[in-house]
Amino acid sequence: MTKHLRLLAAGLFGLVALGCTGEAAAPTATPTQPAATATPTTAAPTPEPELNTPTPELPVRMTEVGLNDAVGSPGDVVVSGEYAYIADSFNGLRVVDISDPTDPDEVGSHDPPGSTSGQGVFFSDPYVYLADGLGLLVLDVSDPTSPSEAGFYDSIGFAVKSQVSGGYAFVAGREGGLNIADISDPTTPQHVSNYFQAGSVHVRDVYVSGTHAFVAMEGLGFRVVDVSDPANPEEVGFVDTEGAAEAVVVSGSYAYLADGREGLRIFDVSDPADPREIGVYDTPGYAQDVYLAGGYAYVGDGVSRLLLAIDVSDPANPQLAGEFETPGFVWGVYVSDSYAYVANGENGFRVLRLELP
Repeated sequence: MTKHLRLLAAGLFGLVALGCTGEAAAPTATPTQPAATATPTTAAPTPEPELNTPTPELPVRMTEVGLNDAVGSPGDVVVSGEYAYIADSFNGLRVVDISDPTDPDEVGSHDPPGSTSGQGVFFSDPYVYLADGLGLLVLDVSDPTSPSEAGFYDSIGFAVKSQVSGGYAFVAGREGGLNIADISDPTTPQHVSNYFQAGSVHVRDVYVSGTHAFVAMEGLGFRVVDVSDPANPEEVGFVDTEGAAEAVVVSGSYAYLADGREGLRIFDVSDPADPREIGVYDTPGYAQDVYLAGGYAYVGDGVSRLLLAIDVSDPANPQLAGEFETPGFVWGVYVSDSYAYVANGENGFRVLRLELP
């Protein structure tokens, strides 16, 4: 009897283990809750897929078509006709034939003895005015293949840039201030006046428009000087910019300032006594130079190695329109027809073709 009860109990235990479906139990030792009684959880939302939106193509396309890397260390450039005149910080003036933009070929040079070499260059036919540190060198380039010295102005300070207007040369003399010379006879320049106390400022660039000289003064901002009487220049306007004012160009009622790490700054100078900033474009590097052509400000952006084309058709709202990365520091730029000419320091002289909208 006892044996029969044990057999019956074993049979009942087996039925319980098989369950009512007759399937074998799961071979795990740890029981789990059936799915039907599990606590429901809220599924995490599926993240939206990231859209790989391409950067819109800028309207101004710049393509390098020519290079001459055997012209020393270009720091500034000006173009007239089929020639580019380059201020070489190693060897004075270099003349490059650009009649074929794809093959810029050096055809002439002038390395003045004892000079600290080319800093800035300005062209007024048939002369090139080369700021060479020691002063302003007047070179006759009526034959571009054989530049010859015609005159010299021993300016105060370290001459870095110049502009010629109305029979006068205006020379940015860095710590020597703004120098003005009579060059009605370019072979014998005569000192007329000096403005800004020598040694107290750094005059980096000057642009003359009408009876006013617009002066970039590095950490001392942007100045407007009345030069209607060159013998007695007088400051009439001033803006203390946030950067280091390096270069300036004026067109109509607006002045465009390369302001170092603070980028391109645009001023309304319709009242020279009250220049007002109306627009800013913060470049990624160090705005070293600026050239204006066809509604665009071309900015040599120094350490970023970029040449930027900035649309300034609305001066109050400048917009990036194009960019080109060079191998090194962009010191200077000049635009003529459909080409931009770049002074790229020890990386040479570059020619870029411009495709405008």
